[in-house]
Amino acid sequence: DYESALRLAISIDGDSDTLACMAGGIAAAFYRDIPTELIEFAHENLDPELRQLSEAFDQRFG
Repeated sequence: DYESALRLAISIDGDSDTLACMAGGIAAAFYRDIPTELIEFAHENLDPELRQLSEAFDQRFG
């Protein structure tokens, strides 16, 4: 599932943020879903400027 792919990518030694970014994109395309609770968690932890940018992007490209 999406979360397992992300967790495994993070656990690999090396450039884990880049690996998780790539694994997340591939997993989202493969599983065609990102769990809502993960989206909400990430969104809640953004600073206000990035949160606004994320909301604008979502409204435009949804």
